[in-house]
Amino acid sequence: MSRPARQEPDGDGALSQTALSLYKRMVGGELTQKRGEPGLDELLDVGLVVRNIFEDDLYLIADPFQVWRYHADREREALTEALRRSETIETLFARLPVMVERGDSGVSHLGSKDEANGEIIKALSKARRHIRTAHPAPRPQPAMQKSLPRDIGLLERGLSMSTIYGAEARTRDAESEWAQEITRHGAEVRTLQGRFRRMVLIDDSLAVIEDRTRPESAKAGWKIEHDGLVAFFSEVFQDQWERAEPWLGGTDRTPPTGVVTPMTWQILAERVKGRTLAAIAHDLGVSTRTLTNHLARLYESLGLEPGDQFGLGYWYATLEERGDQT
Repeated sequence: MSRPARQEPDGDGALSQTALSLYKRMVGGELTQKRGEPGLDELLDVGLVVRNIFEDDLYLIADPFQVWRYHADREREALTEALRRSETIETLFARLPVMVERGDSGVSHLGSKDEANGEIIKALSKARRHIRTAHPAPRPQPAMQKSLPRDIGLLERGLSMSTIYGAEARTRDAESEWAQEITRHGAEVRTLQGRFRRMVLIDDSLAVIEDRTRPESAKAGWKIEHDGLVAFFSEVFQDQWERAEPWLGGTDRTPPTGVVTPMTWQILAERVKGRTLAAIAHDLGVSTRTLTNHLARLYESLGLEPGDQFGLGYWYATLEERGDQT
């Protein structure tokens, strides 16, 4: 039997509406799905549905938490590999100090933050296509307010702009206000959970990255104009971009997609009632350690300190949607 064509996703970037509808029916008890059922191949590809090895043409739903962990682990491995390659390039720079200082390799050292900013501003004045930046650390509000008119001017010149912040930026006013305003003018902003590289890419001709060859050189950087190396860091940025969550600005405590599982919602709903983790674990048939791990991931994704029950309670109380709507 020929495999039916996969339908385009309805906007969530993963499954079509047909596949989502089929999954909901199967969760409700409709387990016998013949091969060729619209949407079934998508569920099989993702791993949300598995074939019953004891009976042909019978498909069962898999544990969604385990499926999420599998895909999340694969994405983390890919990002880790991209960061490893980035560190390899930086190690290469450290071993070639004479070549780098002369600047005849397309790579030159920037000894201070001011020097790096000067090179970036000079390149922005000549930019023609796009600007891509990644900022894992918080940015000072005065600096962001100062850069906003310049950034809007670049967009009005017809340039595209893509910016990545750490997930915790959603809780800070400086980045929130900047992102809200800049996206109104056509820029794209995303947030990324976990560790990633700080960099500025202008067109396909310049990359400015932080100098991490020595601890004392944290505010120094590298100016890269070598075509091959610029292409490499463009790939690193793209890896980070594809894993990041879109953000239109505004202070937000919405965790990244996949962090809040159905079990997490159950835990929160029961905790609001004043029940202990031990009692909740008993009802759900899992260990208290499993519940603690779910909550730990949620604390991290919201930028909260572990065990900050007040912050977690405030976030939960101000949500407009609950678990049955996720």
